[in-house]
Amino acid sequence: MAGLDAFLKTGRYVLTFNGSTPVRSVFRSEYLSQAEKVAMAKYVASKAPLFYRDLAKIASDMSESQHFGAVIKDTLAKIPKSETFRESHFCEIVSGIFAEEKLGLTRIYSKLTLLTAENANAYKMDLVLCRPETNPVQFVFGEVKSSCKKEAPAGHDKSCFVDLFRSFNEYNEADLQFDLTAARDRIEALPPDQKEKVKKALLPYGDRELRYAGFIVIDSNTFDQAEAEILAKRTNTKEFDVDLLCIETLQSISHDTYDRLDKQFEAF
Repeated sequence: MAGLDAFLKTGRYVLTFNGSTPVRSVFRSEYLSQAEKVAMAKYVASKAPLFYRDLAKIASDMSESQHFGAVIKDTLAKIPKSETFRESHFCEIVSGIFAEEKLGLTRIYSKLTLLTAENANAYKMDLVLCRPETNPVQFVFGEVKSSCKKEAPAGHDKSCFVDLFRSFNEYNEADLQFDLTAARDRIEALPPDQKEKVKKALLPYGDRELRYAGFIVIDSNTFDQAEAEILAKRTNTKEFDVDLLCIETLQSISHDTYDRLDKQFEAF
């Protein structure tokens, strides 16, 4: 399979608006729930466990215990039971896959790997990513907002669109230092050809460039050009562009994804 692009209907194109000049770019991508005979839920479910637990830790535990089933079960045990959390987690995972596959970013970690209790959702940036090939290394802090409403008008411009700006405004220096420290703790999982360069860039006085990125996931049926205008024209303390991911039958795909993961958990 060609990854998430297999389900791409239209995108990634810049939305244009009449009137005042936008302060940022807003890109729209639209995804189908199924490509030929493959469901998006199946693809996302195959990627989801690596957002809850680092691959290096999974591999290490398997090597030590020689018990495949127990390690898989321990990983899937971090999945929340609440449908609301599952829906928001699905959108964070899809955004992370999109950032890697479409934007060419390397994921250092997802906030989901930091959860210490079931359904916990402590505030930090949802995605910490980087571009190791740039000089200096770019670190991209991604915030994800979502809504699984099924029908228009959804009022996204009064809910998840506004929430994106609020989260970026509330993200302070202490939060940034937390994420940089967490990133330093996870660089061992990076490819060998990237690890050393990223490690040096993450040193206290390392040469690096910091950037921000907004991701919003909604049901394709609820996209409204007029509502999306706020994403391009509202000012904020952080500089960032927005990727608006519109997914066909979003809530249904989210539920199907976690149903598949539940069955994997029960199998072990």
